[in-house]
Amino acid sequence: MNERLTEQKALETEIKTVDTLLDQGVRVDLPAPRILRWLGKPVLQLILRRPNSETLYRISGLYLRMMRQATTLEPGTLGESHQLIHECMLPASQIVAYGIAPYFRPSGIGNRLLARYLRKHLDTRAMAELWMMVASLSGAHDFCNFIRSMSGMRITTPRTI
Repeated sequence: MNERLTEQKALETEIKTVDTLLDQGVRVDLPAPRILRWLGKPVLQLILRRPNSETLYRISGLYLRMMRQATTLEPGTLGESHQLIHECMLPASQIVAYGIAPYFRPSGIGNRLLARYLRKHLDTRAMAELWMMVASLSGAHDFCNFIRSMSGMRITTPRTI
């Protein structure tokens, strides 16, 4: 009984830690632009936070477009791998940019500039790490669980008396 109680407390503590981390965000260090390096700031410190619903909506749209392109190719050869990178790097970098700075104007100019900056200054391993952080912090599973629970309730079904 005590073991089960301590396991439950450990799980609750872990959940509280993760929620705190998501609310405060995760610091991401990016190489600074040349002008900032000249001024003595070699690294930009940005904070990756849990995205809001609008940002998650945009990230989902970019992801679906990217997956539509990615499913047509099976990277078996070097040429197919390069074609996959060519087709998917742009939306992947935009997804990471939305994860880092979600509050840009609807026109998306700031997002495109940040995505281009990420593509120019990060290697594929660093981009993949940021991609995994955005995916893990997105909270999409919470929204999917909410939708599933609402569909299970079937609020709009007519009741017969």
